[in-house]
Amino acid sequence: MMKYIVLYSSRTGLTKRIARSIADALPAGTPCLPVLQAPADIASYDCLFLGCWMHADEPDQIADEVLHQIRNSHLALFVSLHGTLFSDTIAKKLHHIVEKLPDGIAIEGTFITSMEEDMISSDANLEFAKTFAENTLDRLER
Repeated sequence: MMKYIVLYSSRTGLTKRIARSIADALPAGTPCLPVLQAPADIASYDCLFLGCWMHADEPDQIADEVLHQIRNSHLALFVSLHGTLFSDTIAKKLHHIVEKLPDGIAIEGTFITSMEEDMISSDANLEFAKTFAENTLDRLER
C-alpha cells in the first residue's frame, strides 16, 4: 500500500477545510498538515497531496517555496483561487505551479475550488474534494 500525506497552505481557512476533506478520503492515519509543519521525511511518502491558494497568477509564497523541493514521485494538486472555475485562466494558473516542479514528478490529479462566497461555505465543495481524493487513490492503487 502506498503512503500518502496532505500538505496545505491556507490564508482564509478554505484550503485547510479542503485538505481535511481530502485526508478523510485517504487511508486512516494519513497526515494532514500545514506546509510549514511538513515532516523532514516528506520524500518517503509515495504521493503528496499539496494544497495552496493563488495570489494573482502565482501560488502563495509558502507553497511556492515548497514546489521546488518536492521529490515525491506522485503529486496531486488542490488549489483555491478567486475567479470563475470554467475559464482559460485556470489552465494558465496551474501551469505556473507545474513549471516550478522538478522534472519527473507525475501529477496524478488537480482539484480547483473558487474562493467566491458561495463556494467557501458549500458542503458540496468539500464532497467534491473527497471525490477527487477517492478517484486519485483509485488510480494510484490499481
